Amino acid sequence: MILNQANVNAMTTPGSVLKVTGAGAEQPIVAALRSLVDAGDFGQLLRHSAGFAEQARSAPDSAALADRLGALATEGPISALAAIESLAQVAHPLADQVLNELAAHPVRVVRRHAVWRLGDRLPSQRALPALFEMLVAGGIDTMHAHRTLRRWARVSDRSIVQAAIAELHAQSDPIARARVVDLLGVIGDGVDPLLLALALDERQASCVRSAAIGALGERERPRLGDDVDLDRELDRLAAFDEAIGLDAALALVSRRAGGQPPIERSDRDGVRLAQLVLAQGLDGQLSSGGRGDTGGVASLLVSLGEALARRDDVDHVLTIGRGTVADAVIGPLSSSRIPLSYGMVSFGDDGRPADDPDDVWEHLPAIERGIRRAVRLAGPIDVLHLRMADAGTLAGYTVATEMGIPVCFSVAPDPHNVIESLRSRGELDADRFLQLASQTHVWFRARLIERVAREADQLAMFPRSKPVAFLDELTAESRVSVQRSATVAEGIDIDLLDRAGQTAAGVQFDTRPGDVLAELASRIDPSRRHLPLVISVGRLNPVKGMDRVVAAWAADPHLHETSTLVIVGGDLALPSATETRVLETIDRLVPVADRRRTGMVLLGGRPKGDIARLLVAAVHGRPNGWAAGGVYVDGAIKEEFGLAVLEAMASGLVVVAPSTGGPSTYVDDGDTGILVEPGADVGAAIIEAFGLVTRDGRIERARTLVEQRYSIDTMAAQLVDLYRPSMAIR
Repeated sequence: MILNQANVNAMTTPGSVLKVTGAGAEQPIVAALRSLVDAGDFGQLLRHSAGFAEQARSAPDSAALADRLGALATEGPISALAAIESLAQVAHPLADQVLNELAAHPVRVVRRHAVWRLGDRLPSQRALPALFEMLVAGGIDTMHAHRTLRRWARVSDRSIVQAAIAELHAQSDPIARARVVDLLGVIGDGVDPLLLALALDERQASCVRSAAIGALGERERPRLGDDVDLDRELDRLAAFDEAIGLDAALALVSRRAGGQPPIERSDRDGVRLAQLVLAQGLDGQLSSGGRGDTGGVASLLVSLGEALARRDDVDHVLTIGRGTVADAVIGPLSSSRIPLSYGMVSFGDDGRPADDPDDVWEHLPAIERGIRRAVRLAGPIDVLHLRMADAGTLAGYTVATEMGIPVCFSVAPDPHNVIESLRSRGELDADRFLQLASQTHVWFRARLIERVAREADQLAMFPRSKPVAFLDELTAESRVSVQRSATVAEGIDIDLLDRAGQTAAGVQFDTRPGDVLAELASRIDPSRRHLPLVISVGRLNPVKGMDRVVAAWAADPHLHETSTLVIVGGDLALPSATETRVLETIDRLVPVADRRRTGMVLLGGRPKGDIARLLVAAVHGRPNGWAAGGVYVDGAIKEEFGLAVLEAMASGLVVVAPSTGGPSTYVDDGDTGILVEPGADVGAAIIEAFGLVTRDGRIERARTLVEQRYSIDTMAAQLVDLYRPSMAIR
């Protein structure tokens, strides 16, 4: 049910100001929200609640609407989440009162959403205790409180600064103090002496000093008095041979980058672009591939950056990733062969690690500083390309808006597709939806995607049957009519696979220590070296479904007896919290002492060159290692595109992939692979895939399709055409 303003005007009965008691005539917006909640139609609730909020902004009886929304919020956590979004747009003081109360709600995700949406309201002294309680909590809670207080500071700078300083003095926990310092670092002209004092104070915890030093690096005109030279003080700190010294050195780099004149454009008219992903190891070899958050998008950006930089109509490509403080101090590293550089953003420390994706959100100030610094050092930039619904996109979009840099956004319906996949399998009930809102932040991430898609200068859309219709569904305020948009299929580095194939064709396998093929052969039990491989490549993250692949293989005696399972991904030596959870699940499915364990090899994350060699070798086999004719399996419930699936197809492997998302646009079900419906038996699909291995012409058909439609060079050409109008904007 979607209401337009005419419906609202026709159905709304004006009334007097009411207390939040549930009395009064029903409001159409409230009726629509309640109907969706009661029906358990959470996909439609997520998709359309933003539209209801827009209608609430101009509702004819704001007092009555605020009252009824307040009553709706008492009916359960999901009803509260639905009410909060509309309450934030109601032009009446009663809405502020209700939101302030919800900021102290007993359910954490409700508090989180209330604090998030208070950023759309004027500052409220009453809400400050709840906001500061959330600011020091960590993770995405800290981010929401930080952003709301930052917005309020633009309206009431002095009062927010005073409240933040009071909170700093009240906190004894160093980590909580560091989070307050992050806030002080982006508000107020009068906090510079305090920031410098914290930076210089050796009694302060290192995380507090680091936060203060990082903030000082971007204070354009610090007010420290005539007798204080900030650069000299930072130089003195930089002389220390410890983490604080590196922080100070990085702050000096930021100050110099901010103070230098913009880099002049060359005489060439090529595009200068930046692309961003918060992943480690973004070098030419993708040395950290498959570890932590360095997955398919990171692999894509490495290959895409090289393909773009080889083009005559591209002047420069800056790829921004995550690195150490020392990496960030060095600044963007350029290639001597092509106009390509890598700039590193550094965030997280011993006090506040950022190994888990949920921990990254609170480091938004440091991420923004890092992006800004990299862009200034490598500029000018004609367009910043953003992908995903994560903290990097939020930070990148904020920086691009501040600096006037046009944005191209690769728009995909995630997390909308997650909700739809669960609904289609009958697995989306109120508890599961609330869990997603709490743990994976689907509501906030959906709004992030919608906002960036609505406001970006260009949109790159994944192949799908009706891309423009998808955008109209994604956001009621779609700017498709004025935006430049194009359907751009992601691509793979076919040359890399060809080089791996030449090695395999010559059957000249490297036997040096550290060679991935030699290592795999040595780890396969001698009794199983006549069997083909079932191989899966990706991050050890629940969304990638590695545990689903293991479960399917282990549960089918035929599969276990006739194939060896190889899982490629994850940092096995120092796993993150997320990787640890997946590894524990795998250990429960196939315990170390279980005899089936001899048929499974965990190889950990590998550079992209190793991945190519593994895929090709799974096709051709290896003497005294494994048989030819392997199968590739993507165990995800849904896959937005599936670069690894494409690479496996181009290598010659039969693939098993989810039917939802990208694979259905290029996998010929029953020929080049098997598409698995949500909830279907993955093990049966793998067995069916083995039956396609010897299918005549299959490898040639898959290879031709990839070469014609999904090469990285084709993708680069399509993107340059999309980027070019941004140069006129600059």
